[in-house]
Parts: sequence; structure tokens; C-alpha cells
Amino acid sequence: MSTLHGYTIFNKASRYKNIVYSLLCSLFVFVGSALGYYLGINYLFFIVLFLAPFFYYQFYNIDSSLDMSIKYFMIFYIIGATLNKASFDGLVIGLLIGTFITLAFCYSMSKREKISLFQIKKYISLKRDKLNYNLIYQSLIYSIGLVLCVLVSRAINVDHFFWAPLTFIFVLNPKLTNIIKLTRDRVIGTLIVVFVLYLSFNTAVLMPYIGFALILLFSFLIPISNNKKNNVFGTFCITGLVLSLIEMSIYFNNVDYHLLSERIMETLIGGLFAIVCSYCIKSLMKRSTVKTHSKN
Repeated sequence: MSTLHGYTIFNKASRYKNIVYSLLCSLFVFVGSALGYYLGINYLFFIVLFLAPFFYYQFYNIDSSLDMSIKYFMIFYIIGATLNKASFDGLVIGLLIGTFITLAFCYSMSKREKISLFQIKKYISLKRDKLNYNLIYQSLIYSIGLVLCVLVSRAINVDHFFWAPLTFIFVLNPKLTNIIKLTRDRVIGTLIVVFVLYLSFNTAVLMPYIGFALILLFSFLIPISNNKKNNVFGTFCITGLVLSLIEMSIYFNNVDYHLLSERIMETLIGGLFAIVCSYCIKSLMKRSTVKTHSKN
């Protein structure tokens, strides 16, 4: 997971490189997982979860690395809240090792222009120097959908309930164009990969070899998917890698583990909430556009 988020955060900044900035963005992941672990599942947890999308929307589309770091903050925040001490300690060690190695490798191999932190700060300040009030209502819909997604998935009462909100976060983003189509394509890609993983991980005679093979396959496909404009394929690759890594870590703690059928249901829950929220956001945007034209 640390390799994935480190690679994604670094490579989202396609025109420049700064190792310190990439590390600072990756720090959001550590903060998210630690905050989730120390808060646990209580009212403070839900307050932070409710507020996070407001920052996500305000800083969206300013810098791609920053976008991804906030998205991973929310994901690891939810995951951290489900962990015990031993699992959390292992997560932190894994994050440290994977993040530093991945960023160091990517930085050394990249031919992009190196820029200073001051230049990045100036660029971000120029693009967002004040609050965008038009995004508040959209982020409110996102927040309500995310919190409800967590509550419903917890009500199912299965372990690792984070699959539903993880699906929600991965498939729904603040992209203002084609939001319904984008969300629908990502839900389709997620459902396809969940069925593939469900069948693969429940083939006991092939475990753990098939798990490692899937991790290698998805890792190979992700760079290819970055150059494609197919949202279904892109979601299939990145979600497949994330879920494969999570499920393999669970498998090694219990070799009799089988991927639960509830995972499919949780994916449907997360996808359904994402689609409903995308319709609500689209309707809100249309009404706002109509009001603007009527005033003019």
C-alpha cells in the first residue's frame, strides 16, 4: 500500500519533482492512519470524517499530488480506526519502508524538472488564495454520503468494514465534468475486480501464489492504465492492487481465511452511495448554472 500511494503521489506531479514535497504529501497518509487509530470509532472519528471532504474539495484540481494525498488520508484514516496495536505498528513500519524506498527510487529515475518548495507554495497560493463557496454544498453532499456509507457498512457487522467507504472514495471525486459517467465507470471497474478477487482468493489450493500473482499483475498494469483514457480499466487496476494487498495481509494472519461474500455487498453499497451522490452533485451544479444565467 505504501508503495502504491508513494508511486501515485510522486507521479501525479507529471511536470516537476521535489522529494521534500512528495514526502510532505505522503505524511498525510501517516497522519490519517495514526489519527484513525488513536480516535477509534467514536463521535470524534465521524466529525473528522465529515470535515475531511471540505478540504478535499477546496484543494482539488490545484495540484495532483495534493489531491491524492488528501484522498489517501481519508482512506487510511478509516483503515486506521479498525486496527489493533500490533496491526497499527506493522502498518507504520510498512508505510515508512515502502514510502521512503518508493519515493527515493522514483525521484532518482525521474527526468522531470526539479523545482523548489517555494515555487510549489507560490503555485498553490495563486490557484487557491481564498475559499470557494460554490464547492461547499458539493462537499457537504460528499461528506454526508461518506459518513452514511461508513454507518451502513458497519451496520452489516462484518470485519474490515472499510471496503464500502474505500469504494466510495475511489470512485467519486470532485471532477466537475461527466461526474455521473465517471462514477458509473469506476463502479463497474470496481465490481469487476471484486468478483475476480472473490473467485481467486477462495481458490484455497492456489493460495497464496495466486495472491502474489495478482499483486504483480496489477502492479504491472497500473503504469499502463495511467496512459489510457479508460476509467473502467484504470479503476480495475488500482482498486485490484489495493484490495489484493489488503486481503493478502489478512490471509497471512489466518491461512484459513477466505474472502467474504460481504465484500461484494460492501462494494455495491459504496458504489450505490457514490452514484446517488454524483446525481445529487450534478443536480446541484445544474441549478447553480440556471440561477447564474437567470441573473444575467
